[in-house]
Amino acid sequence: MKKICVTGAAGLVGAAVLRRLVADGQTLIATDMREANVPHGVRFEAADLTNKAAMAALLRSHAVDTVIHCGAISGPMVAADDPHLVAEVNVGGTLNLAEAARKAGVTRFLALSSTSVYGVQATLNPVTEDTPLNSTDIYGTSKIAMEAILRAYRCDLGMPTIVLRIASVYGPRRTTDCFIRDLIQSAAAGTAISLFDEGGFRRQFIHIDDVTRGIVQSISAACWNDFAYNIGGGEWLTERELAALAARILPRLQVAAVPAPTRCIDGYMGPLDFSRASAAFGYAPLTDMSRGIASYAAHLAVEVH
Repeated sequence: MKKICVTGAAGLVGAAVLRRLVADGQTLIATDMREANVPHGVRFEAADLTNKAAMAALLRSHAVDTVIHCGAISGPMVAADDPHLVAEVNVGGTLNLAEAARKAGVTRFLALSSTSVYGVQATLNPVTEDTPLNSTDIYGTSKIAMEAILRAYRCDLGMPTIVLRIASVYGPRRTTDCFIRDLIQSAAAGTAISLFDEGGFRRQFIHIDDVTRGIVQSISAACWNDFAYNIGGGEWLTERELAALAARILPRLQVAAVPAPTRCIDGYMGPLDFSRASAAFGYAPLTDMSRGIASYAAHLAVEVH
């Protein structure tokens, strides 16, 4: 039985991973810089990723052998005007944790990256893990830097590390900006939601249940032959297409078109290819957008068809 440390225990993904691993009977240590309501049987310790000594003490004192690193500035909408904080947490914090893990003898280290690393692509071909990392925003580049550090720990220092490049996450308990939640809440209020024109503005979402499944499957894999794995929901849709799909579920949804922005929130790129994750540890999304919107609306107590 592994002893697993999950960072970001107070966040959307970290909390969901803890619930799943508790159900699987794993021995768990959870950490976050703020208090987290962890499941019964999980030991929680408050610790800041940017505190090198705290990270070292945490992993050393609990004889952790596996790290699932969910703690981070979690998207481009968080600390958007504070690039120093984004880098301090996502890059410096990951370095602190990785070095603590290496010295503690951790045998597996998984970190959450983002499809934001791909940025603007020259074509709309399917995006594999070998696609150039072209992000030019602070959040995306912080994830590129984080990946570079962990790749060096894998290749230079011999610590088994992988990153999962996750599409935009939606679902119950998300607290930061979320287009899918906005669709549902606009329908509930009977107000129109603004949608960007078609063009290359396409969105790629993944339900929190599929993110959790992908993480648990990857941790359980017999071996990690590659460093990076894409994890997505399998749909590549414009906001108008998403709204049309949602309108079949949300009877009061109204939309209004606005000019497309100069930068696509999810990056100007083709559909995410997650065949590597599928081959390596059996990943496949089980919650399509229709089912995900309906279940999310039910969670928010919003009327559906």
